[in-house]
Amino acid sequence: MRINGSDVAGYLSAEDVKMKMRMSSGFLKFQKWLVIYNLLVDPRPLAEIARHTGLSESSVTRIVAEYNHEGPESIETLGEMRKKAWFECAGMCSV
Repeated sequence: MRINGSDVAGYLSAEDVKMKMRMSSGFLKFQKWLVIYNLLVDPRPLAEIARHTGLSESSVTRIVAEYNHEGPESIETLGEMRKKAWFECAGMCSV
């Protein structure tokens, strides 16, 4: 599977995402922002982005799907309960 920059919703520019990475309050948020940043500035196959960010391919897919569906709040609300369970989003969250 190949994901590229056009697969990421245009909520924020690469510069905005870079600023979010710098201001992130934890490593997990930083990793999630790093996935989005990589897709915006240097699109590569999913496996390469996963390897570069230290995440599994399925985690990268999930991060992108949540970002596309919920926007930047999906990253900012890390650790808080989401309104929908992951299985409720399965049909609506596409990469």
